[in-house]
Amino acid sequence: MPFFRLGTIARRYALHVELLRSCAPGLSALCLGLSLVVAAATTISLIATGLLVAALSVSDSQALTWTAATAATFLIILVTTSMLGYVSRAVSARYLILVCDRIVEAGATPYTLATLEDPQISGELRTLAEAPRDWLFQVGVDATWTLLTIRLTAIGAFAVLASWSWWPPIMLAIGWMLYSRAFTRWSSTIFDGLLDLTGTDRRRAGYLHGLLTEPSAAKEVRLFGLTDLLVGRFTTSWHKAQRLVWANRTSSVRRTMLILLAPLTATGVALSALLVDVQRGAVGTGILVTLVQAICSMAAFGPHTDPQVALARTLATVSALHRVRTKIGFGDSLPVVPEPSPHTQRRPGRRTEALRPATVEICNVSFSYPSASRPTIGALNLTIPAGQSLALVGLNGAGKSTLIKLLCGLQRPDRGSIRIDGQDPQVDPAARRRLAVIFQDFVRYHLTLHDNIALREPFDDLRDRTVQSALHDAGGDEILAGLRGGFDTVLSSEYDGGTDLSGGQWQRVALARALAALRREAGLLILDEPTSALDVRAEAALFDRFLTVARGATTILVSHRLSSVRQVDRIVVLADAPTGSRIIEDGTHQELIKADGQYAELFRLQSSRFTRLEDAR
Repeated sequence: MPFFRLGTIARRYALHVELLRSCAPGLSALCLGLSLVVAAATTISLIATGLLVAALSVSDSQALTWTAATAATFLIILVTTSMLGYVSRAVSARYLILVCDRIVEAGATPYTLATLEDPQISGELRTLAEAPRDWLFQVGVDATWTLLTIRLTAIGAFAVLASWSWWPPIMLAIGWMLYSRAFTRWSSTIFDGLLDLTGTDRRRAGYLHGLLTEPSAAKEVRLFGLTDLLVGRFTTSWHKAQRLVWANRTSSVRRTMLILLAPLTATGVALSALLVDVQRGAVGTGILVTLVQAICSMAAFGPHTDPQVALARTLATVSALHRVRTKIGFGDSLPVVPEPSPHTQRRPGRRTEALRPATVEICNVSFSYPSASRPTIGALNLTIPAGQSLALVGLNGAGKSTLIKLLCGLQRPDRGSIRIDGQDPQVDPAARRRLAVIFQDFVRYHLTLHDNIALREPFDDLRDRTVQSALHDAGGDEILAGLRGGFDTVLSSEYDGGTDLSGGQWQRVALARALAALRREAGLLILDEPTSALDVRAEAALFDRFLTVARGATTILVSHRLSSVRQVDRIVVLADAPTGSRIIEDGTHQELIKADGQYAELFRLQSSRFTRLEDAR
């Protein structure tokens, strides 16, 4: 079990305070002020009730005065507590938004994919993304002010008791704070365990649970009778993930209950001392009432299950978020990233200049995946002049998709440089805006048809014409004609009025997306095997259409089907090697066939297989 030192807890509270100050400084200050008022009114009520009891045996007028005073304090407590609850909910809403924004920011930064491909960091980010949905986290910010009010009330009770005798409040405060600290360590252990200790096993259990409950895998799970197998493995993974958490809870709760003896003993001693003073006549009835209430109120220094557990959940999440962001490189704080000013935002609109094809320069680039035993790409050089259409081919594992990721700035080269129009796509957004890419595993967004095509940023008043033109050029007129809601139809049957598209239709939508980007700023269009699910004729037809509608732009086609890329200006063949993938052939289709190298051999093998299939039909 991790040992939570005072410094660790203090750092968590410091992060929490920083977020409160960042998301709602004025409202947080108001909550602090209201908490002070509630605590002060509660302390005054202790004194007022004692004086009221004492006045009952003296005179009716004094009794009436203190009755009114007591009622006034109760009214102040009621009104101020209601106001505090209303304001604290507003703070909680802003706090939740800020934390969610920081989680998203951590997942989307930096631009490269290295952090998301790290299993530990990606797992932590997934866990963090789930944490704000927990109701404990959502009420944890409200619990901040609840606990603060309770602690301030304890300080008031301490002052009241100190007016009677100096040592009872000190003894009670120490006893209750020891128990509170033990409870905080216990609750923090629970939630840190949920965020940290469960790790891979908890993610595996979540994956298995998804196979059992999500429709994507339902067909095979039922067809192959996998239910019992998956249930068994889910149970095993979940129990393994939770074993450490359960063990920590058990050991911690025993220690916590043992420490509870400290405040109980202190309370007993204080009450005994008070009774002695009553018997000696040193304490009257009114003072007795006040002091008994104050002794009971000293429990406010102790733990308070619901608000303290909720706040512990919030603090554990904030601490884990800070740790992940520090790993990624955000520094030692949780800063607020200001929203861009509307005056500084780039407002794309109608193209005012002719298409500008991009120039690509790849100079001596080497790259290795962290888990690989040898380089994936080694000392590769490639220059693509503006306006040239190029095909990137090679056997599986030759590094084609990796090279595309490097070209897009999604991976960082170990050595060498990549430039698009002289700019580095990894660090320069202007270079990335010159790219339009359709990956093999392109995303099928649950958005409208229009947004699936426009996507990256809004168009101006000509946006509908631009989107419709891109869809037409991609051969998607039939898609639009078949949608009842037209461009406003959501492309998913999971939504009212939505619909699903076939694989071929989605490929045309993805192509339209790339063509729409070309009508903005893109000058380099890349197809990274997005048509692998199509037959060879359909793929060739789509590639031909792509080259036709993208004429004038620099284009890169990645495919393992050589017959589909015959019409490009230039073909580059990549081959795997012990020192990393390298270029072994470079030329037009006719030149490579004449050279009778690996390209020619692969082309003949694929052509003969296609011919045999045609003959068999």
